Amino acid sequence: MPSSKLPHTAERAWFAVNRAKVEGPAFFDEACLDFYRLRLLNSLKVFHVRLHAYVLLPAEAWLLLSPDLPKSLFSLLDYVNGCYSEYFNERFGRHGAVFPNRPSLAIIDSAGLLLECQQMMERWPLAHGGASHPGLYAWSSYSFNAFGGGSRFLSRHPFFREYLASGVDALQRYREAIAGPVDPVRQARLEQRLFPTGRYPDSCRTLRIDTAPQCD
Repeated sequence: MPSSKLPHTAERAWFAVNRAKVEGPAFFDEACLDFYRLRLLNSLKVFHVRLHAYVLLPAEAWLLLSPDLPKSLFSLLDYVNGCYSEYFNERFGRHGAVFPNRPSLAIIDSAGLLLECQQMMERWPLAHGGASHPGLYAWSSYSFNAFGGGSRFLSRHPFFREYLASGVDALQRYREAIAGPVDPVRQARLEQRLFPTGRYPDSCRTLRIDTAPQCD
């Protein structure tokens, strides 16, 4: 039985992948995406979790988080996933959980890894057909992290704050790294680190939100 606790340090973050266990997409349309995101954002403070970056894909939710208590991350996801499953099942006449009990997790324990992980997440819609510009994809944290604005819900990790303090052009370099070409060798190494089970997200390569099915 997997532990319900995570080791906690002040600077450690976690890359969590919520991969749908239902057949087909987890998010059929914008209403699904908005429901999940609103439940997630409005639950962060209650469960003592800081969210640094996110991207919602048709069959997955990718989250970069720092839990402030050992059980915080799992408690948050149990609640959010449970709420979403109730919504999904009632709306579409389905049964069962949309997401598994535990997400796939990778430890983010260095400044370089955090920056690469965050950029990969916010680049994904651009690289895989979700939008012509990362800022046009509404269900990611790109606008918050790439332009230095404030947010009621998201918080910048200390590693990313250090990066922003490294030079006046830090935000511009961040945006250019997302929009520019990617070294395939470096990308493959990053994916091996972040997806340790080898279950690469092939189902998310085409980011087309389908028309919702008719309710039974």
